[in-house]
Amino acid sequence: MFFRKLESDLRDGPRVCVAVAGAAGEEIFSSLRLSEKLGITEALLVGEKKAAMEGADRAGMECFSILEAEGDEAAAEKAVEAVRDGTADILMKGRVSTAVLLKAVLSDKTVFSRGKLLSHLAVLEAPDGHILGITDGGMNISPDVDQKRVILESAVEAFRALGISLPKVAVLAAMEKENPKIPESIDAGKLSRLQDSGEISDCIVEGPMALDLAVTPEACRLKNYKGKIQGDANILLAPDISAGNILAKSLVHLGGWRGGGLVVGAGRPIVLLSRSDTAEEKYNSILLAIALYRKPQPLSSSLISQHPI
Repeated sequence: MFFRKLESDLRDGPRVCVAVAGAAGEEIFSSLRLSEKLGITEALLVGEKKAAMEGADRAGMECFSILEAEGDEAAAEKAVEAVRDGTADILMKGRVSTAVLLKAVLSDKTVFSRGKLLSHLAVLEAPDGHILGITDGGMNISPDVDQKRVILESAVEAFRALGISLPKVAVLAAMEKENPKIPESIDAGKLSRLQDSGEISDCIVEGPMALDLAVTPEACRLKNYKGKIQGDANILLAPDISAGNILAKSLVHLGGWRGGGLVVGAGRPIVLLSRSDTAEEKYNSILLAIALYRKPQPLSSSLISQHPI
């Protein structure tokens, strides 16, 4: 299974320090305890000192320090500052709001700044062990084609760091033909042609694609579809935030998939999840962030299996 194999691959190497902006909530501390037990993290808990200490004690954490901060804005700013000055390596959202955390991130002009649009990437594992990326179901509401290109390239960069040298990206729409009445289908066609021309590199891009063609080889056979992707997409680029969010949550809550989520496009991966995410999902997100931070060598082919949904 992908995340369990990722645990094994990440055991070697020094601990990574995770700065938690707004350290509160049982699931946060439980996820940090899991990664601490694996020997891959230590935590910098930024926020109200008493709550951080009590939460860490209840979870049985041992490798942590506390940086007191009053209020969400101060917690976010101090957590970002800790990564900037080298006290911490990776940023994780705790109980501060996403808007407050990203304001602090975007104010930084050093370690987090790459001049790129930030986006959310969900990395999900099917019950049979293969993985699928879905973007962007968490940040950009209705991206235009130029923004979609940046979102696509950030997801490709992440998947290459996870060991897939040539990710296959399906740009989703309701059908596989461009239709002027469906703007996302036009955007998808443009992105596919940018990859054909070499302007988008290090991946295969196909669009517009209906979901069944992107993830099911049998659908491609039945529809006599001859595109570059034959039901074996690694990444699904959603047309807007609602489609991406609904798709990812459907797989998790209805399909039995497991996974994690990150903000990509910054100078460091940022662990950012929903308040309803479990300790396991937060833990998986920490694993992903460390993998991207370390940028490991390509993982084994048994880890990156490519089976249809």
